[in-house]
Amino acid sequence: MTSQSSSGAARRRTMFSRPGRACRGLAILTLAAVAARAPAQDPTAYTQELEIEFRSAASAAAATIEIEPLLDGRHRAVSCRWDDNWTSDNVRTREIMQEYGIRGTWYLNGRHFVPGGEPADYLPVARQLLAGGNSIGGHALTHPYLTYYHSNRMFAETAGVRACWEAALDTPVVSYAYSFVDLRPEPEGAAVLRRSLETLKRAGFIHIAEYASFFSDIDLDLELSPIMPPENNDFETFAEAVEWAYHDEQLSRSFPMISNSMHAWYGTFRLQYDYDELRRRLELLQALPDAWHCNQNEYAAYRRQAKSATLDQVQREGVTLTVSLLRPSPRVLGSDVPLTLAIAGVDERDVVRISSRSAKIVDSSQGDGKTKRINVHHDASQRLPERIGHIANPENSVGLSDDAQDTDFPEIRGRLWRDHERLVLQVEASSDDVLRDEAITWRAPIGWDAIATGPQETPRDGVSRTYVARLIPRGEAPDRLGRAHFGAELDFVLHDRPGRIHFTCQTSGPAADESWPKNGFALLGPLDDSEFDVATFVKKATGGACPDSWPLATGQRAAWRVAARDGYVEHDWLNPEYVRTMGTWDHHAPNYVLRSRVTSPEERRVKITTSHPDKCTVLLNQAVIDGDRAVLRRGANELVIVYPSSTMSPETPRLTACFVRIVDHSTNNRIEDLRYQGF
Repeated sequence: MTSQSSSGAARRRTMFSRPGRACRGLAILTLAAVAARAPAQDPTAYTQELEIEFRSAASAAAATIEIEPLLDGRHRAVSCRWDDNWTSDNVRTREIMQEYGIRGTWYLNGRHFVPGGEPADYLPVARQLLAGGNSIGGHALTHPYLTYYHSNRMFAETAGVRACWEAALDTPVVSYAYSFVDLRPEPEGAAVLRRSLETLKRAGFIHIAEYASFFSDIDLDLELSPIMPPENNDFETFAEAVEWAYHDEQLSRSFPMISNSMHAWYGTFRLQYDYDELRRRLELLQALPDAWHCNQNEYAAYRRQAKSATLDQVQREGVTLTVSLLRPSPRVLGSDVPLTLAIAGVDERDVVRISSRSAKIVDSSQGDGKTKRINVHHDASQRLPERIGHIANPENSVGLSDDAQDTDFPEIRGRLWRDHERLVLQVEASSDDVLRDEAITWRAPIGWDAIATGPQETPRDGVSRTYVARLIPRGEAPDRLGRAHFGAELDFVLHDRPGRIHFTCQTSGPAADESWPKNGFALLGPLDDSEFDVATFVKKATGGACPDSWPLATGQRAAWRVAARDGYVEHDWLNPEYVRTMGTWDHHAPNYVLRSRVTSPEERRVKITTSHPDKCTVLLNQAVIDGDRAVLRRGANELVIVYPSSTMSPETPRLTACFVRIVDHSTNNRIEDLRYQGF
């Protein structure tokens, strides 16, 4: 993903730091010492100048200026997060939250996705959820186990849900929650988590709401709201966790947010608690001292700018100090929440005046008589979009047409399309009041980098521009399998009002070939526990030939099926190393057996890795393999995987499909010259 802004590259800045004091990831300005800092990488960053007048030159010399970790220098941020497109549950929960002054974020699926699969438009409900200072986050378009999907579909699910709700509600969406709490299923673990996190960043998200423990070995560069024990835990467990989170110093430095719950199921058949339990929890949160009650988009925006903003001394003369503040634009933060600066080292009364030509400055409500705190608002020119549109091009049609419009912007036609190894965006404004201050962000899946080449103006009756980005392949070939989704996010000012349009297009891509397991297995099943016994099957399979069918309770026999498509999960979206079994996200799965003829050009020692190795039985050439180690012979090999019935806990990876990978015994690299064929 590459951003291009008309404001130009960010200028070099330096940072002042107090000698001997750790910055803990936050920019600190001290007037006594100067240290070099790398240039800001955010091309949307802009500079504000502040003039601070002190009572005396001695006060000016002694003062330190810090960016506070939270708004107003509060001890903790407090918020709620709720998942899924439920209707009455979400609305009633929002009403009760408003009674307690608690705000939060609803993480929604696509506009027309409803739990239970009933077609509906969730927009009227979503509008109600915003009342009371709440915000909307993304939860994938179709509520999948995201990590089961190939990289292109991951991006379509995440970028798609963001564009969907931004355009529907005219409000930025920058926060994300994984459906099914699906972050790092084994055996890929951290590798697939890193892939999905990179996908989220490319889609435009800056924040996630998840359990912090998932990231213990990850260098996380998204903001995080750690989840407290959710609604299926008792109140005592919840209260104990809140008490720990409120006081823990390490958590305070890393993730100073207390995030309540996961599903607004109170008072429904899905939860044993009613709304009285919700009220108990909200009362506990409301009573926490020194807390910033916010939605999670606001929290994300504040934490992102608090970490990345820098302060520079421009000039000091007598009692007056001029400093510059370099900070990200609200259009990438998703909120115009101000930034709190603390002037310490002097008495609050020693600060006589603080002013800025471009920024509104307001005294913080938090004062102790010793530290002067101020809230620096964004410049008036740095505004969030008032209207947001979406012009989709799912067929990758070339050129403008009359239907290439969004109703929010009748003056604008535009279309994004892929032309081989480049993206082309053509935009035409028919109004004499032309677009200005355009800034475009190219969005691509992790299999490509989109490198902007700049706008090219074309004379028309109105105003037309063509933007081009080169698509540079990156990563591994499987990252480019399947239908690809691309985007161009255009921010602009029209009629003196800031706006945004998401332009998207989709293109077909290569399917998984025989070197990948996905389409290379035959399936026996589904088989009920009353009809199938693993030990009996293994005995038959190791005592001669693998059974060519299996008896059913009806008196019929189940036969092996090639290209089975059980369930509702879109087969084309699956990762090429997942072999489809039941094809749903259900908790309970029946028995399945998978069989493939694996052809190897040479004999080699290998490891065979599958999902749920503690449950699966793997046979190679009529023998149960010892652990994950086996020998592939030259030519054809029979690989059989028994995927037994199981009922999984809510956070456990499903038996939707079986992950299969054969790697070299010594290098652990995937063997690419194998061929899989179901029979």
